[in-house]
Amino acid sequence: MTTGQSGSRVWEVPAGDGPVRAVSPIPREAWSRVLAADPGAMAFNLPEWVDCVCAVSGWHDAGRLYRTGEGRELVLPMVCRPARPHPLTVRASLPPGWGTGGILAPGGVRPDEVDLVLEDLVADHALRTSLRPSFRAAHDWPASPPGVVPVPRTVHVLDLDGGMDAIWSQRWSKNTRGNMRNAERRAERAGMTVVSGSSPELVESFYDLYLRWLDRRARERNLPPALVRARGKRAEPLAKFHAIAAALPGACRIFVAGVRGRPLAAVIVLLHREVCVYWRGFSDVEVAGPLRANQILLLRSIEQACEAGCRYYEMGESGGVASLEQFKTRVGAEPHRLTEYRLERTLLTRLRGRMDHLRAAVDHRPGTAGGR
Repeated sequence: MTTGQSGSRVWEVPAGDGPVRAVSPIPREAWSRVLAADPGAMAFNLPEWVDCVCAVSGWHDAGRLYRTGEGRELVLPMVCRPARPHPLTVRASLPPGWGTGGILAPGGVRPDEVDLVLEDLVADHALRTSLRPSFRAAHDWPASPPGVVPVPRTVHVLDLDGGMDAIWSQRWSKNTRGNMRNAERRAERAGMTVVSGSSPELVESFYDLYLRWLDRRARERNLPPALVRARGKRAEPLAKFHAIAAALPGACRIFVAGVRGRPLAAVIVLLHREVCVYWRGFSDVEVAGPLRANQILLLRSIEQACEAGCRYYEMGESGGVASLEQFKTRVGAEPHRLTEYRLERTLLTRLRGRMDHLRAAVDHRPGTAGGR
């Protein structure tokens, strides 16, 4: 391994068709070039997004660029928490709460290229590396490669091909269409307004609803509100959303529904080329529920995604909540199976398994706090 003048690391990765040259961090011009050539690229894969991860959460850019023997370039957006000694380093593509990562390549990554990157990461002997590809690339990733702990995931995706006309006529049932029209009538009678954009004011409104959601969660679980708020702010600090809105004004869109100046519900969607991601959403459920504010925001964000030329509306994971999965299915979204890949040392894997078991047991006890 060598170090370039700019501080980048350069090394060779053994491969069947000849050595592969690897560089870290990723040169920005190469990143932009590969990003533009991968049809499945999402907002999470933008270099500006990774900059936000590093600026807000204390991770370091550890992305890798691979150049294969046949001239193809592969980009792995990744961050790390470096440690001394190196075997204690933790890496992620991407960290929890920051979306999906995976490998970008012209025309999409190939299965043999995924194998090459995984072998390189395994050989690097970090304490833990987690990789989670997007729903569009998942079929090109192996089911259970050697040395990797597979974690099954499911996201729901609405097909936007044909625009709103096709969604209304082909993908929404008669019942769903009736619910949407009823929501629009209620919103009109209540004088509900919807504002969208990426301004600091919209970020503040969104975050205020997030804090109110935390307070309600505390009441439901008989926990101290101050404690739940403090934990929530550490997990999702206000600076995170301000940074994203400022760094990606074209990709980040915040929708806030309100009545007489009072915000009732807000969502954040991320648009990049063919994919719109429903990323975050919170509401003042006691008021927003009867007015169907969440349905109105879903409808408006889907409309904007169609206008922007997106082909997919990714609604994320449901955390095993049956009612949430049923809602996504009712609005035409279909489940897509994918896998998170964890490269871990054996002892860590065992400890993680025990912690997951204990956490699950605690989450199912009445009156205790569970995961989001």
